[in-house]
Amino acid sequence: MDTGAATVTRDQRRGEASILRRIWRLHFWVALFSAPALITLACTGLVILYTQPLDMWLHKDLKAVAQGSQQVSLDDQVAAARQHIGADMVLDGVIPPDAPGHSTEVDFAPAEVAEVGERNLIQVFIDPYTGRYLGQRSELSGIVGWANQLHRLFGNDGPKISLPSLGHIIAPSAYPDATMKVGVGNLIIEVMAGWILVLLASGIYLWWPRAIEGGKPRLAVRWRKSGRLRWRDLHATTGILVSIVLICYIVSGLTWSRYWGENWRAVAATVTPAAEIDAPSTPAKVGDFDRLGRRVAWAAKDDAVFASTTSAPGGPRPATLGLAEIDRIAKDEKMVPGYAIIPPSDSVGEDGEPVYGSYTVVNHWPQKLSEQRTLYLNQFTGQTITNSRAAQDGALSRLSSWSVDMHMGNQYGLLTRTLATLACLGLLTMITTGVIMWWKRRPTGSSGLPGRASDKSGVGTPRRAAVAVGVIGTVLAVVYPAFGVTLLLVIGAEVLLAATRGEDRSVSLPDR
Repeated sequence: MDTGAATVTRDQRRGEASILRRIWRLHFWVALFSAPALITLACTGLVILYTQPLDMWLHKDLKAVAQGSQQVSLDDQVAAARQHIGADMVLDGVIPPDAPGHSTEVDFAPAEVAEVGERNLIQVFIDPYTGRYLGQRSELSGIVGWANQLHRLFGNDGPKISLPSLGHIIAPSAYPDATMKVGVGNLIIEVMAGWILVLLASGIYLWWPRAIEGGKPRLAVRWRKSGRLRWRDLHATTGILVSIVLICYIVSGLTWSRYWGENWRAVAATVTPAAEIDAPSTPAKVGDFDRLGRRVAWAAKDDAVFASTTSAPGGPRPATLGLAEIDRIAKDEKMVPGYAIIPPSDSVGEDGEPVYGSYTVVNHWPQKLSEQRTLYLNQFTGQTITNSRAAQDGALSRLSSWSVDMHMGNQYGLLTRTLATLACLGLLTMITTGVIMWWKRRPTGSSGLPGRASDKSGVGTPRRAAVAVGVIGTVLAVVYPAFGVTLLLVIGAEVLLAATRGEDRSVSLPDR
């Protein structure tokens, strides 16, 4: 009886050792290939978190002015900005000063662009107290512009491919296009996000307490230990403390990726639709104003830009109100300082009649969920057409907007910004300690890269562990199809290698 019990224990230990070896190998290889993306995301994320103080520090000559007693009319400020812009540029938006002593930003964009959302704005800065031209810059320039581009891996710029639209399948009337164009760079970062989730999940599994590793500390660092054990403790402890936060950041970040995010937007709008607004609209969407540095709220991107009506339809076109009057209304409506005024854009309806756009005033993004607000004003009268807030969005859309605001470190002010900062620093710590661990454990004269485990070592792999890994992989593949395609490619490569290799490539267990 005792011998039998010992045999069972030995088989269990062999099984656990086998699955640990395989999970560690998976963890190692995913970390190796995702490390460049993780470093990029962490470093650029830190820059984005502190965009405002960095911008004020690096571009004080453009952003800061001597405070005066009275401001020049906003229309005169825009006129001054136009004098320094080419004739092929059109007014895209105006951001009045967000605080005393700050400049007015006037944005211009190329008149002819294939895709509105990809325009590189020219930002002109004007002293609101004197009307003096301070200078201009490209929105994508400088450390903040580059950080935003790199963080989204250049978004939808560059080569694009057409992929099936889930929105068209579930709501063809709302999403008439059967496919959507996705930038290759954006798709790469989306696929990488799926593998980072695998990396974090495998790290949690390796850390999880088990009898076979009874002597391994869980949330402590053995500072007095020499060699790789100290680095292993720091790697594991840091990983566990920030892994849940990082998982939340990856999932929330995917909600505004070009492919998965747009499909999720369609699901959220279909399952929990927003409250309908009974007002005529233009062909434009709020998402057309989605620029780097002045993005709109997540749930507002598909909202229509409403139309302005006239008191005498069919008669002569009334005069459009000036920006100064719209700015006064925005202040009376208690819009959050830093809001952007988007000028109206007119078009022609299907019946050949003119469709007059409205002034759109949107609170600056990123923001708190409670600050999510878009004000639509009749361009002729200044009357409020509608006042869109987060409360009008569906439950899934509000949840997504909240998660994005958390991701950007804005939802709970200093608390969430500190949490995001610690997550970025923790991620860089994990990568650094991981590299040190690999360097210290590699055999002399060898790369130390783990190979496949031998067939003999895999005999005792527990069936429940194989099933659990299979279920988790399947769920991730279904939820994130782009990741699922690469997972199938990896499995195929593993099967091919297994068929062509016969030698023993077993490796030792992770550091204890």
